[in-house]
Amino acid sequence: MRIFGSKNGFFFGGMKWLILILFIGWQTGFSTVYFVATNGDDANPGTIDHPWATIKYAFTQLGAGDTLNIRAGDYYEETITISLQGTASMPIVIQAYQNENVTINGGMVDFLNAPNSKWTSVDSSISLYRSKTAITGSFVNAWLPDDNLHIIEYDDTSNLQSDNYGPVDGFSPLYQGPGILLLDDGHMYIRLTQNPNDLYDIDSNTIQRIPMDTNPNHNNILVFTKKTLFYVEGAKHLKFRHLHLYYAKYIFDVRSGSDSIELDDCRFRYGNTGIVVREGAHFDILHCHFDNGLPQYVYWTDVKNRAQEVHEPYPEFQSKAISGILDHFTIEHCVFQDGFDAIGVKDSSTNTSIMHNHFIRFRDDALDLRAGISEIEMAYNMFWSVGSGISMTETTTNDPGQVYIHHNVIDNSVYQHGGREGNYRAANWPVWTVIDPFGSHGADMAAYWKVYNNTIVTRKSGYHWTAAGLNGILGDPEKYVYNNIFLILDDRIIFRGDNEVDGAHYDGNIMYRLAPTTYPFFYDFGNGGNYDSLVEFQNNSGTDWEQEGLEINPKLDTTAILHEGYDSLLIWERYRPRNPTAYTSGVSYAGLNWPGTSNIYYRGALEPGESLWNGTNTHWDDPVNWSKQIVPDEAYKVIIPTVPQFGNFPVIQDSIQAKCFHLKCENNSTLTIDGQLTIHH
Repeated sequence: MRIFGSKNGFFFGGMKWLILILFIGWQTGFSTVYFVATNGDDANPGTIDHPWATIKYAFTQLGAGDTLNIRAGDYYEETITISLQGTASMPIVIQAYQNENVTINGGMVDFLNAPNSKWTSVDSSISLYRSKTAITGSFVNAWLPDDNLHIIEYDDTSNLQSDNYGPVDGFSPLYQGPGILLLDDGHMYIRLTQNPNDLYDIDSNTIQRIPMDTNPNHNNILVFTKKTLFYVEGAKHLKFRHLHLYYAKYIFDVRSGSDSIELDDCRFRYGNTGIVVREGAHFDILHCHFDNGLPQYVYWTDVKNRAQEVHEPYPEFQSKAISGILDHFTIEHCVFQDGFDAIGVKDSSTNTSIMHNHFIRFRDDALDLRAGISEIEMAYNMFWSVGSGISMTETTTNDPGQVYIHHNVIDNSVYQHGGREGNYRAANWPVWTVIDPFGSHGADMAAYWKVYNNTIVTRKSGYHWTAAGLNGILGDPEKYVYNNIFLILDDRIIFRGDNEVDGAHYDGNIMYRLAPTTYPFFYDFGNGGNYDSLVEFQNNSGTDWEQEGLEINPKLDTTAILHEGYDSLLIWERYRPRNPTAYTSGVSYAGLNWPGTSNIYYRGALEPGESLWNGTNTHWDDPVNWSKQIVPDEAYKVIIPTVPQFGNFPVIQDSIQAKCFHLKCENNSTLTIDGQLTIHH
């Protein structure tokens, strides 16, 4: 007897199998695995040998428990509406088949595959080109995928064609860098030359031109006019896995009734917002990569000074990777890069964790929190080369709730393009600047922030009297700043604007400034006074604040902080203190019941690292012998195993002065010391 299965029922050759088949069907809910491929046909049955052609059609065929496997390739799709509903026990899975490279693409293929002849020269003196064919759309964005560059959308032809490169003078025509413009006749105009003022860094070193070739016919260009790639309404229990979701103003627009959706190992390239959440709950966003492609030639004032000056990069670069009311969201192990803002947590957000993520190169706020949120935890994140790490925006609704900010590294010390020369706020927004580790927007407000065991590295912003701390959050009894490390690369003020009478709590922080000072250590702080050192504050403020605080150099790796770029594998090591005093308890967390406070014996984000001996050879001072490829020092706990991976036990030669925080020699292991070993624990 043969049995043939289909989505609509079973055909069988003997009645004795009927009961068995019905029982199996009831158990599995008739779950089916389907396939889509670029060489498929929507008239096919959706099997691996006869797949469907479009993802949009496939979504109309899925039910609870089904899996859609997408074969390798680029799928240029129309807007897809998703209202699918799985169940908790039978979710619907949409995934790349066996991790094949799958891109669901909201763009056009027409201007890819360079070299081509899709563009004709309009003005060779400024390298201005016009598309030979017309397109339809209310806007146009363009991306140079080979350079990972999202270029400006121009609205005004006078700016795109201008030979004025600055200084900015109100709304006088100004060319702000490579961009594209769509006219009413459907033709696009593109110019890929750089503004010459944007080709030098703060030290006058030349910045590479991107693209090197300004002829658009020689560049792969991904043009898109699509507002939304996925419109999600009423969808439940869906899992998206291993997908590239590229090129639309919004990749996901999440509407009412959407619940229990997982995105795992997906990559986003978005025009304005990766995921906009208008209403939805119980989202897990895991191991994803979000990229807005923000060019280095876009200045902060190009976006923010729009009421007073030429502002062609607005609104596409007033961008966020994720934005909305985050109700029971988990955002973990993701990478966010090259945008204006990363995550906007709006009023009424609750029970959300943002943990173990990397935020890289954001011109404004990596995290923008409203005050009216509750039970939000942000922990173990790396913020590198960000304008502001975590900022608060004033709110008019909702009482504040608990926000736990701990074990993050926030380094906003890398200079970025701030204000174009001549901008109306030039006194505070110079060409190269930084912003604030903890920013604020609008009026200062109370927020129940617990900020503890973070490591903050910063320098003075264009607003010289702003502090490194949380001066935008009003003092209240639910505001705590405990056991953080603040390393200031110049003489920036550390804390200001909080006074003990308002109820906030400060203690156990390590604070240090590397440069000679012309600004106070604390300004209008504690009791309204100004203080030039922590000792002066402790002796004269009359407050209980910072009794366990320390003014010591934590000895982070400032050479790497000042001179090295982003390295996902080694970047944490820059911020691990080499001063053993950092590995002492500050103020106690007894009775507070905050997350991440059990067995904490150190200050700042990082405890001593662990370095395992592998025994490639016998030399203690050879990096190849250690698991982190770094010779351990006072920031590392050393482990000598019973059987090293490559067989050799360590020898500290007579000329070596070795250091470690803690030493563990396992049973029957050997350590030979002919030189010196200092153990700091």
